[in-house]
Amino acid sequence: MFKLSDEDTESNKIFHLPESQVVILGGLERLSKGDIIYAVYPDTTSFYQATVVQVPRKVSGGSSFVTVHFIDDGDEHGITHDKAVLMKHVMRVPYGATIVNT
Repeated sequence: MFKLSDEDTESNKIFHLPESQVVILGGLERLSKGDIIYAVYPDTTSFYQATVVQVPRKVSGGSSFVTVHFIDDGDEHGITHDKAVLMKHVMRVPYGATIVNT
């Protein structure tokens, strides 16, 4: 059993989840352009489906990030801008999850 807290500072919720419902992040190193992943949308705590548009790169300080294209992320003109996401906020699509075709 895992005890997890909500990262949203406005919430003090604590969740108790069995191991089967928890995904441990990290260890994802190899991604290719076109891979479909789940990534935390910038400035949120939610995972959304995204497509890798640029393979992971390291930045100063040792962190790595990947550039992605989130589905349904168009601006008011219908343009979807690529977003950089830290690799520690990325996961492969879980087995059995629904993939939205873009």
